[in-house]
Amino acid sequence: MKQIYSIIVILFFAITVHAQIRPVITFMAASGDWSKASNWDLNRIPQNNDTIIIPENTIAVFDKGDTLANVFIKIEGGLTLKKKLKLSASSVIELTTTGKVNASGTNRSVEEIYLGGVPKFDQNAAQWVYGSGFAASTSGVSPNGFNLMSMPIIALPVLFNSFYATKSNNNVNLNWSTAQENNNQHFEIQRSLDGNNWSVIAIMLGAGNSDVLKQYSYTDKNMTSAVAWYRIRQVDIDGKYTYSTVKTIRAGEAMSAARIYTTGNVVNIEFNKEIKNLVTVRIINMNGQVIGQRNNQQASYRLTIPVGNQINGMYLVQLNDNAGYSEVRKVIL
Repeated sequence: MKQIYSIIVILFFAITVHAQIRPVITFMAASGDWSKASNWDLNRIPQNNDTIIIPENTIAVFDKGDTLANVFIKIEGGLTLKKKLKLSASSVIELTTTGKVNASGTNRSVEEIYLGGVPKFDQNAAQWVYGSGFAASTSGVSPNGFNLMSMPIIALPVLFNSFYATKSNNNVNLNWSTAQENNNQHFEIQRSLDGNNWSVIAIMLGAGNSDVLKQYSYTDKNMTSAVAWYRIRQVDIDGKYTYSTVKTIRAGEAMSAARIYTTGNVVNIEFNKEIKNLVTVRIINMNGQVIGQRNNQQASYRLTIPVGNQINGMYLVQLNDNAGYSEVRKVIL
């Protein structure tokens, strides 16, 4: 285990140095194709020498075979393979604690990752690989192409109930609440302007111990960047910590009331404002058939809806509260 951590430290040091002089490109869609330029913040697909970020709660579908050299791929969300990804020996894939790589299951013989000509993920591996871990020239060969680290199960000190981000002129209003706090010392409000590097812009004391709903708010004034990411890092008295989900604010773009994305055969819905009325969620296939429906009272933050063993493909998720709010999104299962 010490050897693995030593390798990780060396890799992170090398990556930090190189990341300063090469582009950072971040996947922006909740779920979408790698080969679609508009799914990336630089409005192009990744290329050689890039630092490639797939943020938490996003899924990039690698839909066309490609060969990339000297790239660093940081997966905080999901990378779904439909085609073969070939990387040079100098490339590195990092899986964070929330990161995962999976084969779509359509044709496992081409849903592969090769690094320096060595298979790191192929049909001999499990369909899903979860972080923390990494694949590099120093890691193993499929089915053990990713060096994975066992993470201890820690009781989280705070249970987030909600986290909303809204823009008003040049101000960004952040509102969050907790359903429970145990030994909570403080919250760090963090902002990123590239989706990768985070800075603390404010610190707010927590309630310490509480088993009732607590509300918090902060305003980031005069935020004029074209795009910004926000998250809350909660730190308890013993130094343990946890993060909220990440919220994205873009200049000139109307803020959607909900973020809809999939993980495996589960549809996830995160609301960016409080929805107090009963919300009906329908999942519809491309033939117009409703394959799943659920009614949810006071869905103020997040819904998780398993949809069973449906055929992989495109689906519509329709939200309606019968009080004027309606939204439809395409997702890939």
